[in-house]
Amino acid sequence: MFNFKLIIRSAAAVLDILFIINDLCFAENIRLENIVITPSRIKEYQGNSARKVEVITSGDIEASGAQDLGEVLTSLASVNVNSNGGLGAQKTIRMRGSSAAQVLVLIDGRPINSPRDGEIDLSTIPLDNIDRIEVMYGPGSSLYGSQAMGGTVNIITKNPPKEKQKTESTTTFGSFKEFSQRISQGARLKKLGYLLTGAYESDHGFRENSEFNAEDLNAKFDYQLNAKNDIVFNSGIYKNRVGVPGSTASPSSINKQKVFRHFFDLNWDFKPDDLSSLSLKAYQTYDRLEFVQLPLAENAIQTTKVRGINLQVAQELYKFYQLIMGLNYVQNLNDSTTSAKHYYDVWAFYMENQFEFFDRLKLTAGARVDKYSNFGTELDPSATLSYKLDENNRIRALISRSFRAPTFNDLYWPFDGFAQGNVNLRPERGVTVEAGFDTRITDKLSTGITYYRNDFSNLINWAPQSADPSAIWQPMNIDSAVINGIEITNALALTDNLEFDVAYTYLRAKNSATGKYLIYQPIDKVDMALKYKDKCGLACQVSGQSVDQRFDDPNNSVKVKKFFVVNMHISKKFKEGFTYFITLDNIFNARCQTLRNYPMPLCSMSGGAKVEF
Repeated sequence: MFNFKLIIRSAAAVLDILFIINDLCFAENIRLENIVITPSRIKEYQGNSARKVEVITSGDIEASGAQDLGEVLTSLASVNVNSNGGLGAQKTIRMRGSSAAQVLVLIDGRPINSPRDGEIDLSTIPLDNIDRIEVMYGPGSSLYGSQAMGGTVNIITKNPPKEKQKTESTTTFGSFKEFSQRISQGARLKKLGYLLTGAYESDHGFRENSEFNAEDLNAKFDYQLNAKNDIVFNSGIYKNRVGVPGSTASPSSINKQKVFRHFFDLNWDFKPDDLSSLSLKAYQTYDRLEFVQLPLAENAIQTTKVRGINLQVAQELYKFYQLIMGLNYVQNLNDSTTSAKHYYDVWAFYMENQFEFFDRLKLTAGARVDKYSNFGTELDPSATLSYKLDENNRIRALISRSFRAPTFNDLYWPFDGFAQGNVNLRPERGVTVEAGFDTRITDKLSTGITYYRNDFSNLINWAPQSADPSAIWQPMNIDSAVINGIEITNALALTDNLEFDVAYTYLRAKNSATGKYLIYQPIDKVDMALKYKDKCGLACQVSGQSVDQRFDDPNNSVKVKKFFVVNMHISKKFKEGFTYFITLDNIFNARCQTLRNYPMPLCSMSGGAKVEF
């Protein structure tokens, strides 16, 4: 049971302290509107986008005290992050009632979901190289193709310094013998800029066989040929070794998992004038996942390689009309000790038309055609509307189709006596409608409310081929779902230095045939954050999250208990270039699980220092 009186008293005490400090260290905060690229694949102001987009900056990440990407994203409305445990444990994202394979994750526009299972482990994406994160809600298949059914997360990496040089070093120690060291160094040498980042992390874990260590190294170079041409090369490697304790119902003290990943992407941006632009991106991602299953003689090794190229043109034809067109090619290769070697490629063409009238009404209409070598062609149109009633009030609407292609495991899993893939699978499909209203009630309070409905069909479900207990399990397009949701977000500036944010999500995600709730989709979710920052260098953030009960099985017979957790992060810059910080996670020792039989850590602490020069 939670001691709610203690929670209220603690929150009141924190507020009193922050109000006193605010009087001593007054600082005026000036909010600048974010520039985003995810909604239309070109730069635009967030307030001008017809899509709902949330932007998380590197400053937001640092102020939250988050240790991995899952902790960063979980506080957003309609976002649920499923975690297998503590630091280094697998974490996957669900948005608006989708599965983890129905959320597209990009890094600088490069898709990183594994074609093996369609998912991405958020714990394997380092935070030290992130400049900002753009989270676009709802379907994005009309621009990005497969998997963008519930939403799209685009991680934008840091750029080299604009001038001179900059070096940062951050050291962290914490509970369970946690240690991390992050270093970055960048400089500008006339037309050439570079940024090198690297990190080492280790943790002994709070459960037996949950230890973790990881290393990553990234390099980014940009070269300005002239004012109109810019070339950027980005490359990096990541590797880790993680203990896999399994569920508490059937724990393992010996199983391990290794990840090795490397990538590169090469970008050329050409802007001949203020009305047009041309961009070319080529990339490759290699991903190796190894299951060390002692005392077996051979480990299970699954590797995938994705190569892609994207050519895009944007042209403003009239003051009220802009055209965006792109050609995309992707090659997917799989080499696995379980599902053997397989390959498919995708050709795609997308187009978006943007109309803007009187600086108030913005309409977009677009579509993308994807031609797969292994199952055929998909067409996904979309249309959006955004209308500014005045400077403080805006309405928006969306209707769109989306899809998710079957994965290598779905298609080609070999017969192992229990299960087998299905080469006749069709893509999952969805139709989404959405309506929203954004308002700034006063200079201190802004609110947004969004309603959405997803109709998903042809959902892929692994099920037995017959009622016979010995029947083989095989993936089939047998499920459909209707998902209704409401998102309410509020940001209240209590003072010039103190802000209170709260987001509420109502989600009703049900199987159309059975009427049962989809697994791991809570009906209610509330996220709160009290944020303080002053000119004396003090920053404090207290965040809380309440998640309703969820179901572990399609028949809704097994429940996962609801929980409420509170975290705190405090940092202080004592002098120029030196910042010290401390983080308290799960302050009230709540026993919580996002996945059944996979407990999360109780109260833990970490702290350290950051040096900049």
